[in-house]
Amino acid sequence: MGKDSWLWEITSLVFSAACVVAIVAVLINKQETTLAAWNLPIALNTVISVLATVSKACLLLPVAASISQLKWLHFNRPHRLSDLDLYNNASCGPLGALLFVCKLPLSLGALGAVITLVALAFDPFAQQLVSFPSRQAAMHNETASFRISQAYETGAYYNPQNNIVDYTDFAMQGAIYNGVFGSPSPRAFICPTSQCTWPDNSSYISLGAAGACKNVTQSVVNTCEYPMNSRLGDCNITTPGGYHLTSKRRHQSATFQYTLLNTTIGPSKPYADLINFAVWRLIGQNLSEFEVHECRLSLTAYLYRNVSVTRNTLHIQDEIPVPLKSVGSPNSGLNWFRPSVGQFPPEVMFALHAADHAKITDLLADIFDAQAMTPFGEGAALTDVLVAGNLSRIVENIGWGITERIRTGRNSTIANGLAYRLETYIHVNWPWITLPVLVVIGAGILLACSIMSNFRRSATLWKSSNLALLFHSVEGVRDYGHMPLSSNDVPLAGIEALGDKLCVLRGDNMEFTPRP
Repeated sequence: MGKDSWLWEITSLVFSAACVVAIVAVLINKQETTLAAWNLPIALNTVISVLATVSKACLLLPVAASISQLKWLHFNRPHRLSDLDLYNNASCGPLGALLFVCKLPLSLGALGAVITLVALAFDPFAQQLVSFPSRQAAMHNETASFRISQAYETGAYYNPQNNIVDYTDFAMQGAIYNGVFGSPSPRAFICPTSQCTWPDNSSYISLGAAGACKNVTQSVVNTCEYPMNSRLGDCNITTPGGYHLTSKRRHQSATFQYTLLNTTIGPSKPYADLINFAVWRLIGQNLSEFEVHECRLSLTAYLYRNVSVTRNTLHIQDEIPVPLKSVGSPNSGLNWFRPSVGQFPPEVMFALHAADHAKITDLLADIFDAQAMTPFGEGAALTDVLVAGNLSRIVENIGWGITERIRTGRNSTIANGLAYRLETYIHVNWPWITLPVLVVIGAGILLACSIMSNFRRSATLWKSSNLALLFHSVEGVRDYGHMPLSSNDVPLAGIEALGDKLCVLRGDNMEFTPRP
């Protein structure tokens, strides 16, 4: 029943279009989803490839049938007999289609030839539809954590004899010494993977400490006395901050001695200050070559924003120090502090026990109370560091260490974030679907035009039938050219040459009638 109708061609085209629709449906359903969610035993690319191959095979049937049928309509007017060969070859494959486009570019059959050629890219374009990049995906069964603390209370306290007892936070002492020797504590965090983030709209504030030093050498008042006929010398130095330092020259064992290092601890007037001190250091060969630094370490809050972990390294994009001031008079118990600048809610308060405060300040005083003479003399255990080290860096590192210890101590709380892992997902490159869709649409247009043209001319559906072609004869062909008595003796080149010369019209009795 399908031989005298377009049923098979229409069905094939519909099935081809259905395959393309299926490709689109699968891609819409799976786009941007994780590859691990694909549960079929065959890969997604294989599914796309199978659907594309079936679609291409199905659409070539109506295209070939349309070209074949159009050849019969082509000879309703006089044309070269060799055009018959062009139509047949065009319906068979790409090479014939290319020759057809070159020789009959303005015919409806040329549309079918173009579709045949473009269909060669059908499968490659379909393969480009899907790619599998990687992305960071949140892990819902794992959380990241970043600790903050508004208090530092180790459990130490003053007994009735005013002695500190039950102090056990030796990690704080270690953090301070690490800062002195240039190995501050790394920031602590928990990230189950190498990539974690905390909410962008959240900020975290934590108690800590900050330190800084200032070179005031050019601003000091240096007064020296060298008695006549004496090898002695004494200098008194007064800094802009009111610190008093001394340096001296002595003669001993036939050698001059000079002050190499002298420090003085100032009173910590605000209770938020942990230590204030000044340092005099010799930088030349005599007492006139020196430098003086004023340094301060104080309690400070830190406001953290945009916290993240990348490649197992904690990054804090915005780390804002907030100076603190004490609330009320100092006492032997818990002392409170609040920000001295900025606008913070009243509930933003920080606590530090007096016993812990004293432990920190006493240790800092032991470190920075140092004297030394050169070329020999007694000095503190940390003299070498204070003489040759970068004082600003040392004080900053100590502040860092104190901050990290408070932030991760027993009074800390957890700020939860999201942990991310690298996952492979399905990405759809939609522009590549354009060619398959256009090829199917083009095949539909070709089939529709062929059906309408055939219906308008009431032509019989012979399509690619070889029998129909065999039943046609060419009248007067021997009168038109040189033909031997036996057709078996005619070479193909001769037949093609004759076909190019012979212009025929299809008659009503299944014959091709020559026309001038």
